[in-house]
Amino acid sequence: MTEQIVFYGKGGVGKSTLISHISAALVEASFKVLQIGCDPKADSCTTLNGGFSIPTLSDQLLHNRVISTETAVTRGFKGVNCIELGDAVNTGASARDSIESAFQAISRSTIIDDIRPDYVLYDISGESSSVSLLAAFRQFPVKRVFIVTTADFISLSAANGIFEVLEQFADCNIPVPLGGLIPNSITSSFEESFIADFAQNTGTHVMGRIPRSLMVRQCELYGKTVIEASPLSNQAYFYRRLANQIVDVTSTLAVKNPPRPMTREGLRLWAHEWADRLFALENGLVTDGAAI
Repeated sequence: MTEQIVFYGKGGVGKSTLISHISAALVEASFKVLQIGCDPKADSCTTLNGGFSIPTLSDQLLHNRVISTETAVTRGFKGVNCIELGDAVNTGASARDSIESAFQAISRSTIIDDIRPDYVLYDISGESSSVSLLAAFRQFPVKRVFIVTTADFISLSAANGIFEVLEQFADCNIPVPLGGLIPNSITSSFEESFIADFAQNTGTHVMGRIPRSLMVRQCELYGKTVIEASPLSNQAYFYRRLANQIVDVTSTLAVKNPPRPMTREGLRLWAHEWADRLFALENGLVTDGAAI
């Protein structure tokens, strides 16, 4: 059975890099994977393809009404299957219509039947979250949504915004299969605590953290994932552990209670409380992280 999973994250949180590492870890473990990049920049799968871009679905749909596995799919690291939707501007359509049309083209094609992947991973752009999410839910049986975030207020505010979108979907009888928050590029225990407290206030689950590492940047410059370029490193272990967690969460039939987004006022008050904690810590009013 094919499990279809959506990953969302505000631009700049390292979502595409993280998803490519999850794909690499899964194919390394002998799973069949199809990764679908939904960002107009079409750069979701580059580190799975030696650092090179791949043909986009939007370009193909511009010239051909019918797509096939041979024309739409590029095979990268260890046979991972890659599709990039590309830029809606090239098709002359709006973002909403372009994403909907691209997903419909994939749904009508035999691509998923031909590949028979164990996992389809959708890399949803934060700039078109509600449009892409709704289109994905309409066309595919999405099993889980995971939200990638860094430990900054803007990223967590964006996560809270997607909770609001999922809440609206639930009101329209669209399932809300939230898998959890994925802390990415973490550098300190404070950042872990910050995200954990946000999760507690919104009733969400935190997955295993991915620490910040220059090795990721180095491997990206080589056009590879850490899984491929440095498979025995500690950083590769963190990605493999996260991939295992995603497999476990996705295979669980029960869906936990939907997230509880904070109101704008509540989110701002929560941020002020953390600002007070940091002020107390930095000014010696408390020691040993007691404010955290």
